Amino acid sequence: MLINSGTSRSLVLSGNIHDLFFLKEEERTDYIPIVPFLTHSWDIPGFILIVYELNGPIRFAQDTEREKVERVFNRWRGLTETGTDIDAPPSPSSGRATAGGSLDTAIEPSNASFSQYMTDAIGSPTFALELLRQFCLLSRSTNSDGEKFLSEKLIILIEAADMLLPEGEIRSLSVQDRHRVSIVQDWISDSNFMNGNDTVIFITESPSLLNSRIIRLPQVVNVEIPAPGMSERQHFISWFNNTPQFIEKPLNLWGTQAQLAMLTAGLSIQALRQMLLYACYAGEKLQPEDVIEKVSEFIQTQLGEDVVEFKKPAHSLKDIVGNQKLVDFLKTQLIPRITSTGPDAIPGMSVCGPIGSGKTFIFEGLAGQLDIPVLVLKNIRSMWFGQTDVIFERLRRLLMALVKVLIFVDEADTQFGGVGRDAHSTERRLTGKIQAMMSDPQLRGNITWLLMTARIYNLSPDLRREGRVGDIVVPVLDPSGEDREDFLRWTIAKVASSPFSEEDIERLLKVTEDYSAASFASLRSDLEAASLIKANSETTGELTVDEIIAVAEDRILPNIGPIRQYQTLQALLNCTRKSLLPGDYSPEIRESWVKQIAQLEAIGVRG
Repeated sequence: MLINSGTSRSLVLSGNIHDLFFLKEEERTDYIPIVPFLTHSWDIPGFILIVYELNGPIRFAQDTEREKVERVFNRWRGLTETGTDIDAPPSPSSGRATAGGSLDTAIEPSNASFSQYMTDAIGSPTFALELLRQFCLLSRSTNSDGEKFLSEKLIILIEAADMLLPEGEIRSLSVQDRHRVSIVQDWISDSNFMNGNDTVIFITESPSLLNSRIIRLPQVVNVEIPAPGMSERQHFISWFNNTPQFIEKPLNLWGTQAQLAMLTAGLSIQALRQMLLYACYAGEKLQPEDVIEKVSEFIQTQLGEDVVEFKKPAHSLKDIVGNQKLVDFLKTQLIPRITSTGPDAIPGMSVCGPIGSGKTFIFEGLAGQLDIPVLVLKNIRSMWFGQTDVIFERLRRLLMALVKVLIFVDEADTQFGGVGRDAHSTERRLTGKIQAMMSDPQLRGNITWLLMTARIYNLSPDLRREGRVGDIVVPVLDPSGEDREDFLRWTIAKVASSPFSEEDIERLLKVTEDYSAASFASLRSDLEAASLIKANSETTGELTVDEIIAVAEDRILPNIGPIRQYQTLQALLNCTRKSLLPGDYSPEIRESWVKQIAQLEAIGVRG
């Protein structure tokens, strides 16, 4: 469409470029890489297809097309020697970019032929790009009778364009890189080229890897190839299962091909092919856990293990201690909206509360309860220039292909940058893209963002607005009332010598008055250690209430009380549901939280 309409003569083909694509020719069908796929698909009358790959030759799709171009090129070059205003390609050593960016090329000897130029282009990408530019000049040129040398339109495919035209400040690039950027910039900015019929297509995984002097030109259009969806994966599975060259017998699946296609969401066709080939070779039934493991490996390979983790929590909401009001809210209000694909589906939510309150454990339990894939986003800020954008683009392609996944971001306030003037441009760009993805209607109902942080006030306000993760801000607070008693009984359950009386429970509640969920978990560990020590010297390891109190009284809580108080007040202030707040809510109570926060900040307390 873009080529036929003439919308753009300079295209960037990015995204899922390393995958396999379905080709059907008469009675032959196959899945092949992108360049062979394009050369077959565009091998039609009226077009001459040329392919250039780094350190390889310039190839023509058809030998007859090469012969035709060779004939007219040599005739055209003969005309240039008699005074036409067309530059010949530079030799690999002679071309250079002038200070003004124009190309200063040397005229080759008149006996230089097309074959010699094609040979010189091998292993010399700068020379090859200039020669391709010359082909476009040839295509637009006419002979002495006013007839065009070539009646066909040129389509030029340039592979690994990011290695030919790498991103970076122009002064930091090598002389050869600067030269190539100059050639291409002159080439595709030429008004005659833009108004002509030839098209150049740069193939790269990410447009952000291409030099900004090229990719930011308004006439350059990026076309992204998405990851395969449900229908594409199901088609490949069916095709594979009916292709004798791969299998001697049908695939042995635990369920249907549709179920396999659903479970392989996120896999490329290439990765899916590898998995099916191995399953056929092993001869064993392909199980869901095998598929999940393959998807996990592929995702981590694509994004990096330090960026994302594919997780399957081992516990669910039934394993949550205390927090009864929150658990009921999750079951009755939140889970139906996460599992929904309708207008009631939520794009995400924020979870806040003081450090040690159990946020991560509770919401991992929510993920376990939902029984859907969980992607744990660990770090998408790459240390390498430009890689942050590449990782984000891979992540977005992956998410567009997935069906029902929970994105879990722990310590979210440190994961994303700011959008203010003081923030680095990469951070501003990253945060803006994440915000746009959270509110993308295409992802709503399939992707739910879960941002966890003890410092909700450090999370960008643009992220926290409604329509992103600000629809529901859930506070996870220290246990109180019946919840505290539930935590206490859970803490002593394995070591108590017998059921304790209400008086004993009151004594224990008093000694653990300021405990958080993490404090109770730590005390439980200390009590189990004390029980083992006692078991080594006595017949039983059960502890009496006095022994338990002795262990608890020997403990000194970390000196982080004011910070946790500040974080608790911020969690209360940012909560979006009155039903999740302790006690009765009123504007006056809210105002008191604001005043307490101001008092803590006045003495230098900030979480």
